[in-house]
Amino acid sequence: MKTLTRSMVRHAHAIAREVGARVVLLYADVVEDDKDLADLIQDVDFRVILVSRRAGFRAPEGWGEMCSIVNVPDITMTRSGQIKVAMLVAAAESLIRMGDRIICLTGIDGSGTIDTIIVLDLGIELEMFAESTADPLPPDVTPAVFERLLTLASDLGLEGREGRPVGTVFVVGDSTRVLSQSHQLVINPFHGYPEAERNILDPRLEETIKEFSAIDGAFIIRGDGVILSAGRYLASQGKLDEPLPQGLGARHEAAAAITMTTSAIALCISQSTGTISIFKRGHLITDISKPRSRASEGL
Repeated sequence: MKTLTRSMVRHAHAIAREVGARVVLLYADVVEDDKDLADLIQDVDFRVILVSRRAGFRAPEGWGEMCSIVNVPDITMTRSGQIKVAMLVAAAESLIRMGDRIICLTGIDGSGTIDTIIVLDLGIELEMFAESTADPLPPDVTPAVFERLLTLASDLGLEGREGRPVGTVFVVGDSTRVLSQSHQLVINPFHGYPEAERNILDPRLEETIKEFSAIDGAFIIRGDGVILSAGRYLASQGKLDEPLPQGLGARHEAAAAITMTTSAIALCISQSTGTISIFKRGHLITDISKPRSRASEGL
């Protein structure tokens, strides 16, 4: 194990106790050997959320009660992207909550080294998160559906569709009201198919979703993952409380507005930058930027 990684973990232990943190969030994929990971958890000697992109990842044997696991999309992300996605998933799974102080340990994606400690107060750190990040999901949306949407949006934001940039919107939850405040731009490509064949939790549907992401309009998704429509024009009459950040356009405004007049959450992918913007209650919860390159060192 690299000396820097072990040193950072030991310092995180001390900081967590001194500042009254609730949990240490550790990007576990930098440590390949289970024994090394178990040693790190022992060094932390604190409640830990292990973050991994590996399917089926488990805590080292004997540490299950001390550890929770958060799975994030298997794509290259900046440091801040790693933290934002991990925090969103952890909040969706009720592992963290409003007011928690969290010590985050991460590093440059693919480096194999933890080199960054960030202390965050969930719901207060407005530079990275809005207040509603601590409770991101509408009542009818399951964590599994939200996590799957994050993965799909992250893939599209990073890779586009067949190498071409893609801009689209996923609106999930409160689907009856969302449908009443929108209309079709094109014939609904999902109409008439059995619900079991149009659920985003089915990995066989991934390429279909990516293909239809190139058409204008939004995907409307029920809280259990069933896709009700694609190519939908969002026509909410709600007026945003405050302007969106500079650089966000009509697609983002429509996504934000539909979450103001319904209890849905919207994930909007920018065609020009690949950034994922997540909206709830008419406000930007957070955004996840596309790395400048696979070797990106920026936060």
